[in-house]
Amino acid sequence: MKIKENIKIKQIGEESILVCHDGGTLNYTRIISLNKSAEFLISESFGRDFTLEDWAERLTGKYGISKAQAMADVRALVEKLIQAGVVYE
Repeated sequence: MKIKENIKIKQIGEESILVCHDGGTLNYTRIISLNKSAEFLISESFGRDFTLEDWAERLTGKYGISKAQAMADVRALVEKLIQAGVVYE
């Protein structure tokens, strides 16, 4: 999988959001609020291919959660990102 190139993480106060940048302006109608773990995974994956397993390993390494919990969290995140048009396979 890969994050689309026109996607950027923006900081608004203490909030991290994903926005779609389609050229000259930012499209704020397609905004996704990110928690810290989602921001961590996405920011490290720009311009790189990744798998669910890659992201699960990163979560277990950074947060010390179980592999099963990490895979469940990653599956839920990727499903939302695919639905939002942020990730492609």
